[in-house]
Amino acid sequence: MKINSLGVRRLQSACLILVALLFTQCDKDDNYVYPDVLTDFMDIYTNEEAMVDCIHPDASGMLSLQNQLSGQGLRSDTLYRAVGMYALPDADGSTLAYSVSLVYAEPPIRMGEGMTARMDSLYVESVYRGGGYLNIVVQPMMQTKAHVYAFVEDSVVRRGGRTSVYFTLAHSQNDDRESFPRRVYLSIPLKQYALSQGDTLHLRTNVYGEGIKEWHIPY
Repeated sequence: MKINSLGVRRLQSACLILVALLFTQCDKDDNYVYPDVLTDFMDIYTNEEAMVDCIHPDASGMLSLQNQLSGQGLRSDTLYRAVGMYALPDADGSTLAYSVSLVYAEPPIRMGEGMTARMDSLYVESVYRGGGYLNIVVQPMMQTKAHVYAFVEDSVVRRGGRTSVYFTLAHSQNDDRESFPRRVYLSIPLKQYALSQGDTLHLRTNVYGEGIKEWHIPY
């Protein structure tokens, strides 16, 4: 199956935010214990200087950063979707971020007549709702080339006061060798669907050894 050129223009590879080393304990103290850390999908916010100074992990409220982060190409006063590792928040609602990477979180595209989406195989680690998104963790088999992803809105069905939204996760291997699995984080934004409790999200994609597989996630 093939991704139409319209879909390709809407894709982006995951970008890495360059994070300064936050702990520089080089005093050879073998008894040093690093604090507990959390890893989660999150929204991150840049200030007027295009520095990330606040994060909003799905599992908690808004947190201010004790260490501001910079990244190439970040715009000022902008929200980005990311996945990151951060310390347990302090009592004042601040934290330290250890690593933050942007994730693909573009709105789903609608395929026109005669258009299809390429669905190369991958492994799916988890699919769940959080932070106003449908979060997806996959493991494509890859070697060196960047793979390409897209969210396709197949249909929106409203019946009996309930809404069901059907998505396809498109994936292009990009002619890369299938050498080793690598974890990739993806988030489908859901705000535009105005969903409520009782609605359902449906996702399908091509899984190694299983073919087309579907997930049904209550909202």
